Amino acid sequence: MSSFKELRPSARVGVLVPTSNPTVEPELHYLVGDDIALYAARFPHTPELDLQQRIERYPDVFLACAKAFGNIELNAYLAAMTGASYGLLRAGDDELCEKLSAATGTVSNTACRAIRQSLEALCAQKVALISPYPEWLTKRAAAYWEDCGFELTQVIMMSEEFRAYEMESAEVAATLAKIDDNACDAVVMTGTGMLTIPAILELRETINATLLSSNLCAAWWIMRTVGSKGSEALAGACPALYEGLS
Repeated sequence: MSSFKELRPSARVGVLVPTSNPTVEPELHYLVGDDIALYAARFPHTPELDLQQRIERYPDVFLACAKAFGNIELNAYLAAMTGASYGLLRAGDDELCEKLSAATGTVSNTACRAIRQSLEALCAQKVALISPYPEWLTKRAAAYWEDCGFELTQVIMMSEEFRAYEMESAEVAATLAKIDDNACDAVVMTGTGMLTIPAILELRETINATLLSSNLCAAWWIMRTVGSKGSEALAGACPALYEGLS
């Protein structure tokens, strides 16, 4: 008889997801394994706003949606979106996470800060940034990472338009091939909407830098926060982060 392990999670995590993002739940589920239950809620649909207007309003949306999970007892809460944090810089992102923790009643984080914490855990200082964002948002992302004290060795834009939700794994892998991996400690693929795990698994052993993405770092943060020893999926995608858990 099945143990129904996936129906008896040791931890419950609330995840707030951008409306049209097709990637957060599948990648997080794949990475955290059966022992952690993820409960997703989505931002309100606002088609009347353009990308920049939505991103600038998202910090308020994060807080407004803090009670979306009702009385579910959550062990952690993740705002699974990076773009909104970039305009806040480090101090503003930290302040937002404090407000989220107060509003949700549990430890809370943004995907952007989860990347930062992953880099710090790996003692990575030199970072190559891969961005699926338009130029104005890529510049905000670069400013955020520099404000956090990291040295950007490369910034690669994948498109002039926002195409994260439709990026194919082959396109991500082709972009990774452009990285000067001898110049950086880690590669950060920003954007929770971009599917990254297949490309990471394909190229991890051929690139001389740790490959990180928004959802990979978010999954690691979730596991660390709830006391998980990690998963086989995380071990395969990023052994260095997995070793810090086990």
